[in-house]
Amino acid sequence: MQTETVVLRNSWKMRDFITLAIFNVVMILIFTIGFMFTSILLTPAGSYIAGTGLIALVNGPIYMVMSNKIDRRGILFFTSLITGVYFIAFGYAYFLLTLAIVGVLGELAMWGTHTYRNPVRNAIGYSIYNVGFSFCGVMPILFFKEQYEATLSQSMSPEQVAQNLYYYGTPSMVILMSAFSLVGAVVGCALGNRLLHKHVKKAKLV
Repeated sequence: MQTETVVLRNSWKMRDFITLAIFNVVMILIFTIGFMFTSILLTPAGSYIAGTGLIALVNGPIYMVMSNKIDRRGILFFTSLITGVYFIAFGYAYFLLTLAIVGVLGELAMWGTHTYRNPVRNAIGYSIYNVGFSFCGVMPILFFKEQYEATLSQSMSPEQVAQNLYYYGTPSMVILMSAFSLVGAVVGCALGNRLLHKHVKKAKLV
């Protein structure tokens, strides 16, 4: 009887997919606009190193509301796939494989019942997603460097291509980017958890 209840609880409904899609569109918009602004306002180094961390911080509250509202296994996996499909539109098909792996790791970290309503587990899963996201530019350099460089050259200047290959191809820079992503994700989830308890749950939106 308990097993049947758990299976029923984790079955997705159409409204869950609609909610997931809406929140992911918002997060992708913030991601796109955020990188535009960080590229303009920060130095190239600041944009590469701190950009993902800042966006993880801003998207953290949105993710927390989404995960608490849906509370189904698969949220991180589907979110990762949606992000990967977004990058395919720009020619970065390599990112989808990386994000699919990230999604699986995130789901393993979130295994259990109602973990998407647990602030600590949510912070762990969201951190895996954002740190893993930092590796999207690393994997093609390791395995498809020539093709990746050719893809970048279609939309970037030679100087920008060199910067991309440097930051995603240098281990110390990757660690630094990952650290910023981790901090941004944890702080974003903390702010999101506070928002949930002070406003969202009181308004009975979750």
